[in-house]
Amino acid sequence: MTAFFPETPPRETGLLNVSDGHTLHYERCGRPDGAPLLFLHGGPGSGVSAKNRRMFDPERFDLVLFDQRGSGRSTPHLSIQANTTGHLIEDIETLREHLGLERWMVFGPSWGSTLALAYAEAFPERVSGLVVEGIFLAQPSDLAWMHGPDGARNVFPDAWADFAGPAPEDARQSPETMMEWCFEQMQAEIAAGLPELRRLEADDITPEAMRASTLYRWTEYEDRLSYLDNPPENVLAGLKARGAEFVAAHSLIEAHYFRNACFLEPDQLIRDARQLSNTPMHILQSRYDMVCPASAAFRLAAACPHAGFDLVTVNGHAMTETTQPVLNKIMDRMAKAAT
Repeated sequence: MTAFFPETPPRETGLLNVSDGHTLHYERCGRPDGAPLLFLHGGPGSGVSAKNRRMFDPERFDLVLFDQRGSGRSTPHLSIQANTTGHLIEDIETLREHLGLERWMVFGPSWGSTLALAYAEAFPERVSGLVVEGIFLAQPSDLAWMHGPDGARNVFPDAWADFAGPAPEDARQSPETMMEWCFEQMQAEIAAGLPELRRLEADDITPEAMRASTLYRWTEYEDRLSYLDNPPENVLAGLKARGAEFVAAHSLIEAHYFRNACFLEPDQLIRDARQLSNTPMHILQSRYDMVCPASAAFRLAAACPHAGFDLVTVNGHAMTETTQPVLNKIMDRMAKAAT
């Protein structure tokens, strides 16, 4: 029996014009009179999925989800213009005001935890509760973990070889040079109309053939790191189901943010954690998260001693049947505290 809730279609969808020509796609699920809850997706660039809706009790929450700038069904698709953490924080406030909500709980996994923390620290009076999972603080050490010599490649050397193999030697000198080279390659692919990435639509395509696309390799590498066991064939099947447009947005926008230190000041989220002292808060982390290592969650817990903290002992980065029962208990407690 699954710990996730049954699929619940949105009761409301809409498009919201925000600044600089961007339009956000949002949806609302669950009880109209439920506890308001905002879900912030990961990536950056992933957009929301049907699975995200299944993570929360539709009989308890008025759940709001939206595709962040450039991703999902928001427009313009793939746009990195006027697309920074500051812009996304403004978008969250614009959406809250548009929906007429005084306060809401906020949940964010992975990059969503970064954005949730940044938003809650900027507008603590608008946050009735904060739950973050798979903590990413966007520090140089966090950014270097996936693309530097002392991080994930030592646990997943095969995945690293498949990702970095096509890059020239000078691009592999540092995390910064690797990200810069990938970003340039991605932009060239997009300008050419995604010819390599659209091979994803072919029935007989192989992981090896798909790796001609830097956009594909970037997301494939992260997906292989996200689970305790996720072989290339499984990753390919999953990305075929999500489509070339998803892969392009996830890879490009994530590289855009990473090469700009996620548009945050050094140690900003820990420095400003004092703003959260009156906000009910819970941290959820998996021990074997190879995308967002557990050290960041322990740092955040030390900076927020009032927060609850659950460590799932055997799980990777992705939210799974192992983490969902723990999340259900956390959200139950948070909802009761908010009422």
